[in-house]
Amino acid sequence: MIAALLRVRLCFAVAAAAMVGWLLCPGTSWAIALPLSIGTLLLAMAGTMLNQVQERHSDARMLRTRNRPLPAGQLLPRTVLIAAAIACGLGLALLTICDKRSALAGVAALICYNGLYTPLKRHTALALLPGACCGSLAPALGWLAGGGQISDHRLVLLSGLLLLWQLPHFWLFALRHQVDLQEAGLFPDLSLQPTGPLLGLIFLWTFALSVANLLLATLNMLPEWLAVLLCLAVWIGPLKHWRSLQRPIAAPATIAP
Repeated sequence: MIAALLRVRLCFAVAAAAMVGWLLCPGTSWAIALPLSIGTLLLAMAGTMLNQVQERHSDARMLRTRNRPLPAGQLLPRTVLIAAAIACGLGLALLTICDKRSALAGVAALICYNGLYTPLKRHTALALLPGACCGSLAPALGWLAGGGQISDHRLVLLSGLLLLWQLPHFWLFALRHQVDLQEAGLFPDLSLQPTGPLLGLIFLWTFALSVANLLLATLNMLPEWLAVLLCLAVWIGPLKHWRSLQRPIAAPATIAP
């Protein structure tokens, strides 16, 4: 139940992205590694808990999410809100210890995720844009905590690549769960998009993004090891979701009362 509420794998991925930003920042201090990682993790958990409170009614309509703690009636919204507030407060306090700008970037990420992306999902697929912006801010938390500048081209590059990667990843995920999303009333204009051309765009986009990573290494804008790693990583999500499109969706097991 706790793992489903906190979406642990997603939150650890956000914390890992923040740590990558911190490691790439020149002259970083190892003293902030622990508060940065824990603070980012807590902030990500606060965001996902608040998101599940906001979406508990639509979650109840989807096979993929109907057994989450809130729609399943295992937890009360008030309890989750209190936990989210505590996690948010502790996370921001730890990020402030690292650098006040890092905490402000964390607040901006929450605004994008819970203030823009989550409510806009009920109206348009363009909600993806603030959602992708939220994900791309994760490296900025680490970069700023390490003393870097927000305008540095290396941070802009890293966050920009992360933002662009999320677009095909989301499109394939949405295609996989299109029926679920329609039942919940999310992304109402998604069904207007023809699947074939969209799949072609996704793989063309991913190929261009992987080539761009390698080109940036040749221009000494990214370390070679990071460029190769990113080149491989951009294909993980699309290939995973493309394979899932070939399989029927199984209904989750019903939780016994």
